[in-house]
Amino acid sequence: MRSLRRLSLTILIVTIGLLFTACSEGGLPTNPSESQPSFSTADQGVTRQQRHDELKALLRAQQERIKQERELTKAGFQQAHAEWKAYRRGWKRAGKKGSSSRPADLLRCEPRPYDADAAIIGPDGGTLHVGEHQLVIPRGALTREELIVAEAPTSSLVDVEFSPEGLTFGRPAELTLSYKGCDVPADIDLVLAYVGWGNRILELPPSQDRRDRSEVVGEVGHFSQYAVAY
Repeated sequence: MRSLRRLSLTILIVTIGLLFTACSEGGLPTNPSESQPSFSTADQGVTRQQRHDELKALLRAQQERIKQERELTKAGFQQAHAEWKAYRRGWKRAGKKGSSSRPADLLRCEPRPYDADAAIIGPDGGTLHVGEHQLVIPRGALTREELIVAEAPTSSLVDVEFSPEGLTFGRPAELTLSYKGCDVPADIDLVLAYVGWGNRILELPPSQDRRDRSEVVGEVGHFSQYAVAY
């Protein structure tokens, strides 16, 4: 009987030793929390994929809307062109052309047809083209994927509206607005302007007038509407 007990005790000690060795070598988790990261990573991966799929569906919808908008705004383009001609005649009669004493105002040019672009842009950055205008979002400006929409409405302003409204960047994006074809006096310096409701100038971010290319290039830290001003 005593020999049987000693044998049983030996088997028990060996079994415990084997279990301890397996745990220490990673065969079994020594801490319940050690198994959590794998599940967390998987959950995050599913979430990122779901968000990407949702953004792709939204992108297709935006592209279809932009296509329809181009057709709907053709008549508006003709009206904007007529309004521009009337504005230009009044501007010349008033003698305001080339005035350097007036406060900052938005540049007005011959209207262009409606144009737009949309893309899913994430932490790696990306570029949008709206006619001859361009927005370059650098790597690291965004922490996750976003559906970025840029629209140049039909008007006498040189402006682009961006969405989503209120989106901010970790690093400034570079916005280039082209004023090719605009009648701009040589003594006027053009700048980039952040525009609010009613086309009111809210902010003049850092920018440069590249007169040889007929474009203004500036830094954009947030959305939504930007225009060329003087």
